[in-house]
Amino acid sequence: MEHSTQYSTPYEFKGRLPLRQAIPLGLQHVLAMFEGNLTPILIITNLCAAAGGGAEDFAAIQVTLLQNAMLVAGIVTLVQLFSIGPVGGQVPIIMGTSSGFIGVFQSVVGVMGGGIVSYGAIMGASILGGLFETVLGAFLKPLRRFFPAVVTGTVVLSIGLSLISVGVGSFGGGTSAKDYGSLENLLIALAVMVIVLALKHGAKGLASSSCILIGIICGYVICAVLPLFLSTTGVTADGVEYTKAWVLK
Repeated sequence: MEHSTQYSTPYEFKGRLPLRQAIPLGLQHVLAMFEGNLTPILIITNLCAAAGGGAEDFAAIQVTLLQNAMLVAGIVTLVQLFSIGPVGGQVPIIMGTSSGFIGVFQSVVGVMGGGIVSYGAIMGASILGGLFETVLGAFLKPLRRFFPAVVTGTVVLSIGLSLISVGVGSFGGGTSAKDYGSLENLLIALAVMVIVLALKHGAKGLASSSCILIGIICGYVICAVLPLFLSTTGVTADGVEYTKAWVLK
């Protein structure tokens, strides 16, 4: 008796995909969320350090915070996917940190004066807010009528607009890069963007669905080849030599 495996499209709620599609699409999703999951932590810790002058303190714990963010995101994603009792919606999405609270945290930093103390206040506020959301979740269905698409869409739009500066900074090579906004950085970013858009709108099937992953790979290949033709170091106006932002490390 023959057994055949029935696969689904990527858009079905509990669809099954063959590994040749599931692996690249899953990897793309992880890479796409990686920066979004870590960016809020970098923004918040940099705010606290800048306001309170505790850059050394945050440098020591920032790596640990980033690692914890990825670990917790993975655990919560598994709980969301498979659920533990009433916890988890069995929704196929990756959970992570949120950029929606950065504006509130900026106010907290301003009131507390920055430093480790302000970060502690942010964490305390997050715990209380999490408990409130947990209770609020029990009344989610009757409250949905107060959050139509125009409200939720506006919130998502505002979050996206607040993060435009992060994307622009990355496009130029990173705001802390010595060669920020250089022609090399801009051309590499432009090439990746063109590849992603061309595949998304000009290709079909897996090539279109994996356009971001392919764009990232192409960007790495470009940066790996460039040292064969261009110098990997530059010199600032003060005569200090530095490694260019596009160099793979």
